[in-house]
Amino acid sequence: MRSAQLSTDRFLRALTRRCPNMSPGSMPLRTGMSLLEVLAAVILSSMVAMTGLMFVRDHGQTSTERACLGHRARLQQDAELYARETGRAPDAKLEAIRDPNYSGSVLPQCPLHDAANTKTNYRWDGTNVTCKYHPGT
Repeated sequence: MRSAQLSTDRFLRALTRRCPNMSPGSMPLRTGMSLLEVLAAVILSSMVAMTGLMFVRDHGQTSTERACLGHRARLQQDAELYARETGRAPDAKLEAIRDPNYSGSVLPQCPLHDAANTKTNYRWDGTNVTCKYHPGT
């Protein structure tokens, strides 16, 4: 017991030499977080928030993209069928496949396309059917 008391006394003396304003019986109280801890908490919480926002999407936007993708896939098949049967590619506005043998008399439109305009917004670029409203998909 005596040796434990001596080691505690040595520790307190060494502590007071390093921190002269402290009394030997008191320990420094930590009342808040350091700036580094605050920055780490802010960075971690923003990373978690951004990860969560990636999965929160407007369902209307997703459904219009999927409907547009379906229309383009159908037009792509019809354009390829037209090219195989006639030996030439359809025109850029896809008017050649506006036929009952291919896509029918009315070509589909992108859901974002103006309803008053009856012409299709899809274009043939030589190899693929593209949409001006969804250029990257």
